[in-house]
Amino acid sequence: MPRVLSRLVPALIMGLFLYVGYFVLTTHSVPDTPVQGFRNWQEADAPYGYPVGSSDTPQKFHPLMHLHSPFESALIPTAPRMDHAMGSEHGALTYNAQKFMEMNQTRGGMHMGDDVNGIGGQNSDYGDPVYTVANGLVVYAGTPSPGWGKTVILAHRMPDGRILHSMYAHLHEISAALNGYVGRGSQVGTVGSAGGRYLAHLHLEMRHTDGISNQAGYSMHPFDRLDPEDTILANRNAAPEQLNPSVLEILQDSNKKHFPEMDAESALRLQEFFQRSK
Repeated sequence: MPRVLSRLVPALIMGLFLYVGYFVLTTHSVPDTPVQGFRNWQEADAPYGYPVGSSDTPQKFHPLMHLHSPFESALIPTAPRMDHAMGSEHGALTYNAQKFMEMNQTRGGMHMGDDVNGIGGQNSDYGDPVYTVANGLVVYAGTPSPGWGKTVILAHRMPDGRILHSMYAHLHEISAALNGYVGRGSQVGTVGSAGGRYLAHLHLEMRHTDGISNQAGYSMHPFDRLDPEDTILANRNAAPEQLNPSVLEILQDSNKKHFPEMDAESALRLQEFFQRSK
């Protein structure tokens, strides 16, 4: 009997020690830092609309699960027309190196956007300007991950009421400010390589969505992604030779007493607009 106890007692002590350790580790919690603000999804401590848990503290912010607040949605400008993000006014001097939904065995999935390159290939387009495809609200400007590099996401309100996003990734520099308005054709950054991870190019995505979603660039399902080239062409709403500037850009530049170049018909319409506004 003493021999049995000599084995049982240490086992009980070890079991009690493990149970106490498990209890302490599973019940110990670090109090959440009080929420400081909800100014926008990129800077807020917790996103708009997240449920409150049993401890009456908001859940941790997760950038993959953000929806536009009603206030942010109301700020998204109308985008009556779209144009190309790189090249000349007609999108010339560029080519699509990897098209939307093109299978990439190395990456293990289909490409979720278009890789837009200058016609010189390699790094010849490094630092070239990247333009907005349409009037938009800057809802993200930063680096979501090393693989994406510097990235800008714009929200656009289409004439039919849909909210589309355009995403410009792997940038070398960002020239758009978070929460700022940008007119179609204005510069949002320059072509980069995500810190040297790839040859220089613009990874362009179009999405039909109500919120931010920094998903992977390769997948077996498109989810909310749209074909960028087809989307831009379907919403260009202009003759091939028409190169008028964005109305939003004109109004923004009017405060600076500077007007972009435009044809005679557009100049007359702008003059009529200002006369009516007075």
